[in-house]
Amino acid sequence: MKRIAESLGVILIKKVALLAVAFLFLFASSGVSFASNDLSLGNTKLLKQTDVLKIVQTNLEGYMKNDLQTHDKKLTASKDFIPLYDLDHNLFAYMVPLLEEGREIGYITVGAIEDGYATYEINIQDKALSEIKAKLKDKAAKSNGKGEVVFIPPLDYLIKVSDQGQDFYFDPAKGSMDVTDKVKQTKEKLKEDFKRIRKVENKKHISDMLAQTVTTASVTQEDVALTVERNYGMFVPVEYTTNTYSYGGDQNWYDTTTKKDRGCGPTAAANLTNYLAKIKDPVKYGKLYVGNTNSKTDFVAHMDKLYSYIDPGMFGETSGTDFTSDVERFARDRGVALKGVTNSASFTLDNVANYIKAGLNINSPVATLNTKKWSDYEYEWHWMTITKYYRDVNDNRWIAVSTWGQRRSIDYRVHFDAMANGWVMGGVMYFQ
Repeated sequence: MKRIAESLGVILIKKVALLAVAFLFLFASSGVSFASNDLSLGNTKLLKQTDVLKIVQTNLEGYMKNDLQTHDKKLTASKDFIPLYDLDHNLFAYMVPLLEEGREIGYITVGAIEDGYATYEINIQDKALSEIKAKLKDKAAKSNGKGEVVFIPPLDYLIKVSDQGQDFYFDPAKGSMDVTDKVKQTKEKLKEDFKRIRKVENKKHISDMLAQTVTTASVTQEDVALTVERNYGMFVPVEYTTNTYSYGGDQNWYDTTTKKDRGCGPTAAANLTNYLAKIKDPVKYGKLYVGNTNSKTDFVAHMDKLYSYIDPGMFGETSGTDFTSDVERFARDRGVALKGVTNSASFTLDNVANYIKAGLNINSPVATLNTKKWSDYEYEWHWMTITKYYRDVNDNRWIAVSTWGQRRSIDYRVHFDAMANGWVMGGVMYFQ
């Protein structure tokens, strides 16, 4: 999904200055400060595993305590971490299994270095971790080589097998597809991204969090979500198999490969318009969706209609202004007054958070475009729908999103980085 000349209506100047129009904030780069002059991961200090577990526990007692997917579960963290490496076999992060009564129900990815991000994502999905372990074991056995899991920030996991001096890479999210050539082509760029993650700000955040006690708080807790989230309901629940409901639309439901590849923007638009029509205000917005939300047939027809309006190009919908105007045109054709909400504040961590909260506070889902790109991974160069923003007293921040019909939790700092430092400018948009 890359249209470099006109992506998101921005001008790209070596990622130093980006100008955004319409639904995006104006971004002014403030530069990046690093923890040291030597940015190789081989020379960074690693966190103790006890500190990693403390970070997990902080999130178990914070974000996950009352979250939709985990609020009724008594979770513990397993000490059986899966180490995640960079491309040069330097330890970078861990996948920490989350257990309910001894049974694995998902994982949280936690940073292993003192000046990286504290966390990356939470995936509550049965066997998600065991499947990666099985694929790693299988690939290593078939090649008679040594295997490990490589982490490509923000959210990509690869299986690396070294055999007779050669490294081979496979993507478990894509059926263990061989991506060796892609890694080799982008290796130097990826290594720069690893270095860029290392910041004094990250080191301070981790240090402050580990120093916190239950009686101290650095910020006020925030938990801002759509009505369905607050009521522990499902966001746009479509029944795609018997008694199995999605969390929003899945672009894989489209009937052609082209639409499946390019359809994340129309799917996000289908989520937004359905929610406005069925949940936010059926009187005001009801004509935006006239079918049965639970019906996959009806919802796919709605996705197809939004696809015809947005009409993604070869690399998908990469223009935020086009996305906004196409959704407005769709609404106008149905006799509904709907406008994208713009904001001219600078593109900073807190300003974007405030914009997201403003949308959620009026019960309006927030579309977001992540333009960090190296492969075809689901989160990269991809439209998603934000349904929740959370910040705990230790300044850990999370967003919950609808993507590929699933609910995933992403560290907000990681997602902001992916919007601000992708090939072109990403952004956020809600409607009223």
